Amino acid sequence: MVGTAGTIISEKLPQYNITQVTTGGSTENAKRIIKGELDMGIVYGAHVFMAQKPEGPFEGGAKGTMFRGVAKAYKGPTYFVTLPGSGITKISDLEGKKVALGPPGSGTVFNCSNIMRATGMLDKIEPTMMTFADAGRALGNGQIDALCQSSAPAAAVKELAETKGAVVLPYSDEEMTAITDTYPFYVPDTMPSTTYKGVPDVDLPYLTVYWVAHERVPAEAVEDILELVYQPEIKKQLAAGHKAWAQMEPDTKNFLSLGVPMHPGAEAYYKKNGLWQE
Repeated sequence: MVGTAGTIISEKLPQYNITQVTTGGSTENAKRIIKGELDMGIVYGAHVFMAQKPEGPFEGGAKGTMFRGVAKAYKGPTYFVTLPGSGITKISDLEGKKVALGPPGSGTVFNCSNIMRATGMLDKIEPTMMTFADAGRALGNGQIDALCQSSAPAAAVKELAETKGAVVLPYSDEEMTAITDTYPFYVPDTMPSTTYKGVPDVDLPYLTVYWVAHERVPAEAVEDILELVYQPEIKKQLAAGHKAWAQMEPDTKNFLSLGVPMHPGAEAYYKKNGLWQE
């Protein structure tokens, strides 16, 4: 996602120097923005919220009071994937199995652990931490039994679906209720059958993911960038580069409910274009 947007923004707005940084995901992005090491990042709404306390992965650290909202990036599901013929057809079948929960320190590990904890499965699996690409290869080679993902489409799962086949495990009504009761920042939604080859529609817990900026980023820069990325032809280019960009929208009311302001540049752009809600 960042590679796609960074390339387009750098090309169209050469006055801004966009440096793309590879990280372990949402948790690291949030922590590095708090430390001032990043100007912008893609961060789970739950992490924006928890960093204000701070609690969870941010406990004992500085508060994320410098976060400012730019846009909703996408809404991502958390789901478990195995191979056809594995004998694993539901969440409870993961008991005693080796499951990759994502890269260490990532938002995916946070989400997958939350889901396993809420369904009473966290102490019943053999968890392992590895990158998404490594997890895809390990599952394909039979070194693990399942992997967990917190975005869709994910490159590793897409490759599996197109080569060896992929099974996305469904959640029972009881499991979904347990998840949303335990962690209210997850909401049920449907991952469509167009996401992965051979995978039907499936209901999953979703978490909203935001594009956030450090408060130090100039308002003019954020407003200029939003003026660019919301242009219909540019938004099409973004979505062509990564499907999740098709979901980009202001979502100002929901972001403000996390206890953090929108960035002044974003607020100016959204109010000017009649897109502001609170």
